[in-house]
Amino acid sequence: MITEAEKLNADGPQQMNNLCLGGCASKNCLSSYKFGKKVAKMLKKINDHRSNGAFAKVAESQPAASVVVRPEERPISQESMIEKVWSCIEDKDAGVIGLYGLGGVGKTTLLTQINNKFSTTPNDYDVIIWAPVSKHSDVGKIQDRIGGNIGFSDAFWKSKSVDEKAVDIYGVL
Repeated sequence: MITEAEKLNADGPQQMNNLCLGGCASKNCLSSYKFGKKVAKMLKKINDHRSNGAFAKVAESQPAASVVVRPEERPISQESMIEKVWSCIEDKDAGVIGLYGLGGVGKTTLLTQINNKFSTTPNDYDVIIWAPVSKHSDVGKIQDRIGGNIGFSDAFWKSKSVDEKAVDIYGVL
């Protein structure tokens, strides 16, 4: 069908050359009539094909990696802290885990090691999202980073308000 349509499309300029009086009349009426019938028939075939087909989604987006492994330094002294945090993660009653401390004590290093442990240890999580939050972070930028990891990254998503993005993220997570 595509080949036939391309041929008709290629023949179009030749048919246009057969017109006179500003395109209102044809030098060869029978030829123009037959060409018009072919075009109308092809358009009907294409429309029928499109209406009978399921073209809602032609291709799926590639799923994001469930865990993005981050480069890490491995200080031995944090091994016990990693195990404490991991046991909280495995505890089904723990909803939120807070890590706090002075700058430079190893919070980010600890979280990097926990993040990477998800890639090697069986767990019940579909996706792990790394979203750094600092003292002066912009909530919208954090939401954009999280949204990108769960499949929201188009212009429509970026135009949403912070509250709308929060609802969307909550709905997925």
